[in-house]
Amino acid sequence: MKRIISILLIAMGMATVAPMVSIVDNRVAAVYAVDAKAKAKAQREKEKAKQAKEREKAKAKAAKEREKAAAQKKKEQAKAAAQKQKQMEQAKAAREKQKAQQAKAKQSKSSSSKQVASAKTATPKINPNLSAAEEKAQYMAIVADIEKANAKAVAYNERDIAHRLGFWGQIGYSNLFTSGIAFDPTTVNPTGFRNKDKGFVGGGFGLGYQMRYKQFLMTVGAEFNFYNSVMGIVNQDDGTYLLSYGMMPYGDKMTYNYLFDPLKDRLIGGYVQMPLLFGMELKKLPLFWQAGLKVGMGLMGQSTIGGKLTTYIEDKELIGGLTDMYNHALVNEDPIERPSNAVKFGLNLAASAEVGVNLDQWVNALPKLRLSLFADYGILNTLKYAQAPGAQDGPTQMLVDANPLNFPTNSALATTSAAKAQVHPFLIGAKLAVWFELPRKQKATQKLPKAPTPRMGVYMYDENTALALGGAAVEITNVETGKTMQKNTNRQGLLQGRFAAGTYRISATKNGYYPSDTVLQTVEEFTFDTLRLSLERIPAPIVYTLCMNVFDAETKEPIEASVRLTSTTDTTALYAAQSSDDGFIETPLTEGDYIAHLSGQGYMSKVDTLHFVRDTFDIYLQHIKEGIKVKIENLFFATNQTTILPQSEPAMSELANFLLENRTVTIRITGHTDAVGTDEANQILSEGRANAVRADLIKRGVEAERIEAEGKGEKEPVADNDTEEGRQLNRRVEFTITGTAGEDIEQIF
Repeated sequence: MKRIISILLIAMGMATVAPMVSIVDNRVAAVYAVDAKAKAKAQREKEKAKQAKEREKAKAKAAKEREKAAAQKKKEQAKAAAQKQKQMEQAKAAREKQKAQQAKAKQSKSSSSKQVASAKTATPKINPNLSAAEEKAQYMAIVADIEKANAKAVAYNERDIAHRLGFWGQIGYSNLFTSGIAFDPTTVNPTGFRNKDKGFVGGGFGLGYQMRYKQFLMTVGAEFNFYNSVMGIVNQDDGTYLLSYGMMPYGDKMTYNYLFDPLKDRLIGGYVQMPLLFGMELKKLPLFWQAGLKVGMGLMGQSTIGGKLTTYIEDKELIGGLTDMYNHALVNEDPIERPSNAVKFGLNLAASAEVGVNLDQWVNALPKLRLSLFADYGILNTLKYAQAPGAQDGPTQMLVDANPLNFPTNSALATTSAAKAQVHPFLIGAKLAVWFELPRKQKATQKLPKAPTPRMGVYMYDENTALALGGAAVEITNVETGKTMQKNTNRQGLLQGRFAAGTYRISATKNGYYPSDTVLQTVEEFTFDTLRLSLERIPAPIVYTLCMNVFDAETKEPIEASVRLTSTTDTTALYAAQSSDDGFIETPLTEGDYIAHLSGQGYMSKVDTLHFVRDTFDIYLQHIKEGIKVKIENLFFATNQTTILPQSEPAMSELANFLLENRTVTIRITGHTDAVGTDEANQILSEGRANAVRADLIKRGVEAERIEAEGKGEKEPVADNDTEEGRQLNRRVEFTITGTAGEDIEQIF
């Protein structure tokens, strides 16, 4: 019995001790786990401190290298400036040398001068192998020669000169003034006779060339002029002419008397002339004048004598004279008309003048019309003596044994006195000229050669090692035009080319190096600058350990959660895993900005931006239950409107998916505004935006009866409306879970 009791007591003791031992073991294990965590955390902190120290050391070294490179760059810039100054001095010396050579070439005479002249008009090519200074000197010399030739061509083209071809016609009063012509009174009548000139209509036509230089005129050409006049032969006393002949064979007893009343010698002449006139065309008034000489030659001429003849016989044995005795061949007032006699006119030199008006402004015609008054007067004798053989020096000639009424007439221009006589053609009247202006041939100017494009070089080197960097991509952008080009450096780290003058923005990139800072470089004409750019090598990324603890927001107890890490610019997952039972997560990660997406069963999902610099993050998730209020992040509306913008698609899609996967959940959507505007307008805007979200969810398949919508206007601010940041926080849309039907919520967006 005692033994049984002892066994029972031992069994009871063992039953009591076993749970206690188990509890102790569990607590010991927990202590060891906490200690392991503490050691791990201490190790991580130690690694972080070590890495921070290494990083500070690397930064100090890099700063020292940059200072060294900056000093080297400054030294090279000073060297480049000195070299540029030297090049300018060399260029000046080259120009002086070239001027001396040109002066020497002008003094020397060469048989190939024509070839040299033609070579100057051509556009020679610039030698691309010259230095910048030599290139500029050569280009400027070529430009100077071309500009000089162009200046002459422009001066020729801009001369105020005109060339004209035209024709004209003229009409007016004409006369052939005679002097020194008279019939010999000693053989005809002691009283003597004289001539009296009268003019008639004359005119002509011509064609020629006219040149106008500024206001001055010169006209040459050829014209034909017609002259018409009458020379009356009258007695000096009574205006009659009496001619007497003795009657053969009764000359001593009977005399034939011939009375002419009137006796006229009609003269007609024609001249071919070459005018040479000089004058002026006024600018302000449409007037012009010309004066000069006309050299001409007689082309035609004739003379015709006519008048009335009365005859009577004087018989010395009779008391009086006999008249109208037809049986004795006596005629009273018998008109006589004799055939014309040819008259020879010789060389003529006439003085000419005209003044007129330009009709261009009144007559809109292609040719230029000129109307003028003119006068021509011959200043040289033009008569060639042409007396008929055997003719007497009188108007008529009685032939021996001839009929007393049949005798030839004699022109005054054919008498003996005409050998010493002079004839002066005279013409005055109006002239109409038509001139056609000839198009001027322009001298072509040469185009200036395009200035050589400036040259620029870029040298890339490693900032730390100062070694050349081949294969670096250099981007060169013209600031004025925005034109961009990209070229790679060669093995020596060089890049060179020709670029238009201007300012350029230059940057470079290369794998494994940080991009260079943008540098502005001004490229001037006739330069060859080399720009030095350095690139800093990107250090190898240092990997740290990211630690994260996930807790319940209310109980502060660790919870399990799904974690997904992405970059701030890409949605690709960099890390995705489930936390441990105690909500702990750790993963290797480099420093930077990341977006953490966390979700847990029965908890609201959370999206948070992490700035990771070897930190440990504690994140709290809110347990989902009725009455929980959630702000819809990344929801955007048009300004003062209810239209949902396209960039809100991810937020609306996640909210719709949450409601579609949790069919028992009902929500109330509430719109809020800031305090800008009237209360009524803000209330309407908040209700409109809440209803817009509700309508969008219904379109995506969520039942309408599960969604309520309301607007609060500006009534429930979460920040101060006096600042823009506060007003932005107040403009929001939230939703509140109004019911879950008693079921567990699987997830929320």
